[in-house]
This record gives sequence, structure tokens and C-alpha cells, in this order.
Amino acid sequence: MIVEDEPHAMQLLEDYISKIPFLQLETKCYDAMAAVAFLRDHTVDVIFLDINMPLLTGIEMAAMISKDQKIIFTTAYSEYALDSFEYHVVDYLLKPITFKRFMQAVNKLQSFMQAESNAGELVEASATQDYLFVKSGKQVHKIEYTDIFYLEALKEYIAIHTEKEKILVYRRMKDVAESLPPKFVRIHNSYIVNIQHIKNIDSNMVLIQGQRLPVSNSYRELFQQRINARML
Repeated sequence: MIVEDEPHAMQLLEDYISKIPFLQLETKCYDAMAAVAFLRDHTVDVIFLDINMPLLTGIEMAAMISKDQKIIFTTAYSEYALDSFEYHVVDYLLKPITFKRFMQAVNKLQSFMQAESNAGELVEASATQDYLFVKSGKQVHKIEYTDIFYLEALKEYIAIHTEKEKILVYRRMKDVAESLPPKFVRIHNSYIVNIQHIKNIDSNMVLIQGQRLPVSNSYRELFQQRINARML
């Protein structure tokens, strides 16, 4: 869906969308009220949503619709960027929007949707599995997922931090990340955390097991989406 009150900007987004084989324009609205009415009976994967519109702004519209709705905000005013990221935002496009920048946002959307799809598959696959076995040295450890606070990359090894111990495993972080259930989320090249054990989030730091772990730029938006899904 495109929600945009400027005809020129609307046409530009239409042209860009038409060039992407895996995108299909479901509808376009020149004001947010019409968009909200459409969404009462229809669903879309993503909304390209202008912010500065009369009657109802894009920020106000975002507050009215499902918190799970993916949004790519578009606007000529960069001062709105901070407010916009309170919602399920995939990206923020500053006008005038180039096709290169548009593609970056679309690729990010694809990555988010693929991650959600993988998480759904993991939920089904792990419905009856709540533990894993890991080999550390000559020993094989059985670890309950709920006992894992976070995982830390240490050169060729991964340290699995639990309440009682730290277990070193000779594995790559990428391989481990793909095998974990959705309660785990990567926040940094060096850290995967168990959302269940997060005590608080302060700016770009996560407090877990008494440790303050950084959230890097590469993983911040996906991490924020996972948190927003549980936000009251």
C-alpha cells in the first residue's frame, strides 16, 4: 500500500514498485483516513507511508493500526525520524527518494520477512524440543533453552552463558543462530540473547545476567521489532 498526498511522490513510488518483480501494489490512498478504512477489511505486507499529511499524519495513522503492520515511512522532514521508530518500522526514506535507496529499504523488508518466516518454522520445529546437546572438549552437555542467558562469540568458539556455568563450544555464531528457537535474538556480531532473561533495555544496551551487552546498528531494527511485538 502507498499512502501519500502528493501526486508526484505517489507516481514515483508506483514506478519504483513496478520495477520490483516480488512487489505488487495492492492499493494507493491519498490520505490516511482512506488507508485506515481500507485496512479494516484488507491486509498488506507493507505500507509506504508519508508522514506529513493533512487531517491525519502518518505517525497518527501508525498509532491506529496493528502494531505488527510493517511500515516504510516516507517524508521530506528528517525531524520525524525519531518518533517514527516507535512503530513497526522497516525503514525511513527521506525525500527525494532515489531508486537505490528505495531498493535498500525493500531488501531490508525482505530480510525481516524471511527472518519472521524462519522464526515461525522454528516455533513449529521446536514445539516438543526445549533443550540441546553441545560438545565441549570431551564432554557432551545437555542444556535447557530456558537456562541459557546469552551466547558470546570468542574467536573460533562460542561461550554459552547460563546461571551456573559458561560452556565453550567450537562452533560458528552464524550456524548456532540459525538453529536456535525464536526466543533467542542476535543483537551484535558477538552476542545472541534470550529475550526471556532481559532485565531492561537502556539506549543501545541490554542488561542480562548482570551484564550490559551492546546492540549494534546491524541488528538494532530487527531486535526492536522483536521487542515491539511484546510491548504493551
